[in-house]
Amino acid sequence: MSGAFHHAAIALAQTTGFSLEERQIVLDLLKGVTTRGQSVDDLHAAVLARLGSRDFRWPEFDRWQSFFAERWKFPPLWDELKKAPAPRTLPQVRQAYQKQKLYLLLHWLQSLETTRAQSRLSLARYAKRGVRAEIARQGDGAPCPVCDPQNRREVTDNPRDLPPFHPGCRCLVLGISEAGEPPAARKRRPPHRMATARRNNGPRYSPGR
Repeated sequence: MSGAFHHAAIALAQTTGFSLEERQIVLDLLKGVTTRGQSVDDLHAAVLARLGSRDFRWPEFDRWQSFFAERWKFPPLWDELKKAPAPRTLPQVRQAYQKQKLYLLLHWLQSLETTRAQSRLSLARYAKRGVRAEIARQGDGAPCPVCDPQNRREVTDNPRDLPPFHPGCRCLVLGISEAGEPPAARKRRPPHRMATARRNNGPRYSPGR
């Protein structure tokens, strides 16, 4: 695999169920979609058209699924992935699960490359203007045990403290507006440490093993 999209390549290599050629196809499609400014929906459709849906192993997914299940809280993109279908489940139900799991994987791969890079660019832009930055949760307000503690936490240019924090994370880095606030109205929050595990291809906010 080429050196470009390094983080996505590492994350994809940790899955089983895709051949080397298929992984390269996924990366090539990811690069094309990202270059054209398209969404993960476009990437998902392109991958399904080329490779189809299938059952695959993804250890990062298994860890986070257990993490969210223990807390009885799943982020929005996990709504249909709370529990794997039983072996005798109807084929269409299993296929729907596989498609959503693939969607989550592709969202994760794209986020590792684009969200992290965009966060660092935003931090640099805000720093030049003398503006502080913070994590901002996005979504429909559904609770997330990972992102909720991060919301409105001030951040600096440390890539491991920047989103995405988990597969399906939609957090962004935004400038802090202090208009109308007294000088002491906001205090810097220290990073919230959810776990100690560090990974080469993702943030340190990963569930315990």
